[in-house]
Amino acid sequence: MTTATAAAPTRSAAPPLSLDERLALTGPAMDDRLNTAGLAVDVRTAAIDIPEILVDLLPAAAPAAPTTAEEVLQEASRLIRAHGWIRGYVGSAATGYCVIGAIRAAVGGNSRLEDAAEALLLDQIRAEQPDVLSVGAWNDAQRGPGPVLRMLG
Repeated sequence: MTTATAAAPTRSAAPPLSLDERLALTGPAMDDRLNTAGLAVDVRTAAIDIPEILVDLLPAAAPAAPTTAEEVLQEASRLIRAHGWIRGYVGSAATGYCVIGAIRAAVGGNSRLEDAAEALLLDQIRAEQPDVLSVGAWNDAQRGPGPVLRMLG
């Protein structure tokens, strides 16, 4: 038995598009891409109001280290005025300073300058009170910071 098979319909190839036709078909897609890209640029470059924040980029200049006994006594006076005065122990910036503690803080570890400043202060104290034995004993005998600050200058 012979059967006839139906031949499958064949598709004929579309005729090739000309350059103008291809450009006309891709034009709307390109327009869409350009619009999307333009919006992205607008979003990325939109002006944003940022408040001006003033920041001091340079640290505050530290006061120059004292180089003479007189400058040490002035700096010790400033430290006591800024942090308070105590007696009975040396102290710190958190607790306040006695005279010796303020002098030590002012010299920053320079023991020769510390000794010179304490000797100068002891001479000033003994000019008014000859029987004083030491700067520390004199500091502890005071009732308030007034005499201490006056002696420091």
